[in-house]
Amino acid sequence: MQKKVLFIANTDRHIKLCHIPYLKMFKDSGYIVHVATNSSKDIELCDKKIKVKLRRNPFSFLNFFATFQIRKLVRKENYTVISCHTPIGGFLGRTAVIKNKVNTKVFYTAHGFHFYKGSSLFSWLIYYNIEKFLSRYTDLLLTMNSEDYKIASKKFKCDCVKINGIGVNNKKLLVDDNDLKEKLGLNNKYIVTYIAEMSKRKNQKKFVKELKKHDLDKESIEVLLIGDSTYPKIDQYVNKIKNVRYLGYKDDVGNYINISDLIVFPSKQEGMPLAVLEAMYFNKPIIAFDIRGCNELINNNVNGFLIPKYNMKQLVCKMIDYKTNQKLNITNNIEKYKIENVLEEVKEIYSKYIEL
Repeated sequence: MQKKVLFIANTDRHIKLCHIPYLKMFKDSGYIVHVATNSSKDIELCDKKIKVKLRRNPFSFLNFFATFQIRKLVRKENYTVISCHTPIGGFLGRTAVIKNKVNTKVFYTAHGFHFYKGSSLFSWLIYYNIEKFLSRYTDLLLTMNSEDYKIASKKFKCDCVKINGIGVNNKKLLVDDNDLKEKLGLNNKYIVTYIAEMSKRKNQKKFVKELKKHDLDKESIEVLLIGDSTYPKIDQYVNKIKNVRYLGYKDDVGNYINISDLIVFPSKQEGMPLAVLEAMYFNKPIIAFDIRGCNELINNNVNGFLIPKYNMKQLVCKMIDYKTNQKLNITNNIEKYKIENVLEEVKEIYSKYIEL
């Protein structure tokens, strides 16, 4: 019987950003590769693309229909393995095998649980209990930080391992535009960059609100915000603020990190942030909140600064202060986080459950 794998995630962007090397790993091992997201657009290395009526909001009624859609698909295709990503992808992939009479291994990669130290009681009551229940239908759970691994390995009913993130792909970080700073008109500016999807979780609105209170022009600081947006007309909101630019999503983030003097990451919640790892690849100083994931990558006062969580005023003040008052001599070793090494690690783990 032909070996098949199904990848499930919320969006095409998540698959393209994180999982193309993993699709290739399965293809090279002789698997037929299917991908299910909320879009019907083609994806590289995908033999069959399935559009699922899912929503990122876990309480959307459409996810109820998506559950039956995936269950029917799994019965029909008889997958060797389902590789689940994002919370909704994890929910759909694991509920698909409940009493479904299929011989399918289910791997779930937790890119950061929605419950964590300091999160709301609601998050623990809802998300923790959902994950704990679904763990009994999970053959393998992959976590990316120590906090998630500690909880999962002690409390969940499945095999659990910790991996070194999703993998930094240096091919995507090539610097091929040496004139970018000039093209942006920033030759005489100190450039601070934040790369992340524009969303409530990534905290850009509060970051920008705090920036408005400071005279960035006087400091010759330009702040660049890069990433997709879930906010309508966010570009109009941000670009009204002097010395702050929203540039949208960029495939060539390496060019923007390269021209940056400082990287900020005021996200509220993370698993193992790829943007921080990419900044480390370029040995750029990073200022972030002291949260799960970030505090495993940033050594305070060595390769960056950890700010008490959610203290946006202190983060922005540190950002301005660093320009003139402190410099770090940074040499990061991110060898274990590189995609080729993470891939080898994951392949070895997967091989204990399926043929690769």
